[in-house]
This record gives sequence, structure tokens and C-alpha cells, in this order.
Amino acid sequence: MSGLIQVFVVGGGGFTHSQDGDGRDALLEDRLLALVGPVAKLKIGYIGHANNDRADRLAAFYARFVGCARATHLPITADAAMAKDFLQDLDILYVGGGKTTAMLSHWRNAGIADLLVAAVQKGLVASGVSAGGICWFSDLLLKTKDDCFEPQFEQHKGLGLIAGSACPHFSSEPARKQVFEMAIASRQLQSGIAIDDGVGVHIINGVVAEIVRARSSGSAYLLVPDGDMDTHQPLMRGHRLGMGSTNGDAGI
Repeated sequence: MSGLIQVFVVGGGGFTHSQDGDGRDALLEDRLLALVGPVAKLKIGYIGHANNDRADRLAAFYARFVGCARATHLPITADAAMAKDFLQDLDILYVGGGKTTAMLSHWRNAGIADLLVAAVQKGLVASGVSAGGICWFSDLLLKTKDDCFEPQFEQHKGLGLIAGSACPHFSSEPARKQVFEMAIASRQLQSGIAIDDGVGVHIINGVVAEIVRARSSGSAYLLVPDGDMDTHQPLMRGHRLGMGSTNGDAGI
């Protein structure tokens, strides 16, 4: 493994929601696999704890990577010892979407969170969609009440590999978008990035290396407190997000 801290964050869509992208989102996984390079026995692992190991998403994972990588997954019943074995020879880790708070709580209680962070710090390529993408950041704004009339959000600490905040489904979920913008503008939440469905952001050692757009309508944005919340600044290659601290969230 390289020792670089690499995270590939997908705002939404991908193989777990292939019907939403009309097949275009396959570009995201193709680019993810290419990050590791020509590895003869590329191995990718999946964690679906945010969605309680939904059977259809597990099946979609194995179907997507058959023939191009060895695939495995870590069941939600796994303990720290099983997680350590699971991570030992992985090249890429992909974390599925769902309930971020439940996933992070489970990881911390089971002793899995520290193992994930350590593995990525040693060179494992971390990736994921929605909850599985933003969990790597230090500051999160998470949905706590899924009410179509008035969804509620709370701030939480993420795993902290990347400094700042991140928002998935930016253009497709107006309520989430508005709350994220307000939290940044009021400085209640650290500056961060917002990512549309069908878009992936590759970050190396806290610096944006590439923005992959599988859907022509999608983009990624940089949100800062003094920025114009009506016209967001596009996220650009070379932007430095910085490295987060991974030791301040033990009690969250």
C-alpha cells in the first residue's frame, strides 16, 4: 500500500442506485478501480452497515464488480476481530449509504471505527456513497428525522480523516441543501464541499485531485461562510481541504 490517504466521495447514485443514472454512473466505479492501478488481484470490500446490510445492495455490489475485482463484504454482525481480518488485504473499501448516525455509532461501539481509520492511513483507498462518503470528514450535518414535511438535521462528528464538512445529494434534496447552506453561513458548521448525485470527488492527503462527473447535470461545490449561497463556487482540482484530527470524537 502507498501510505497516501485517499478518499473517493460519491454524492449519490452509483451501483447501489443504478436505475437513477441510466447506466452512466458506472463511470464512477471505473474511476475508483483505476485509482489502484493495474493490480493483478485487486480486492474490493463493501460495508453496508448504514442500510442494515440490505440484500439488494449487497447483490448489486457483487454484480457490479464481478470479473474486475475480488469482492467481499463485512457483515453488520462482525466484531473488531472480523473487521481486522476483512481489512488486512483490501485495496479498496466501499461504504454504502443509509443512516450515518447508526453506522458511526455501531462502528465506534464495536471498535471498528479506529480500524477503518488506521487502514486508510496505511494506504487503503476509502470510498463510499452518501453516508458512506461523508463519514470520512470531521464535521457532519445528518438527518435525524425523515419527515417529508419537516426533516430535521443535527451536527455530528465524523471519522475525521478529512477536515471540514460534506453534503451529499446536494441538488436533489432541497431541505438538506438549505440546512447545510444555513449552517455554513452561520459558522455553526465548518466550511465544506457539496456533491450532487452522479458525481465523485477524489481527495488525496486533503487535496482535491479530481472531480468525476458521470451525469452532465451534476457538479460539486465549495461552501464557505462568506460565500454567496445563491451562486456557489465550483469545487476545483487542487483545492486544499486539509487533514482532519481523528482523535477527538471518542464520546460522540
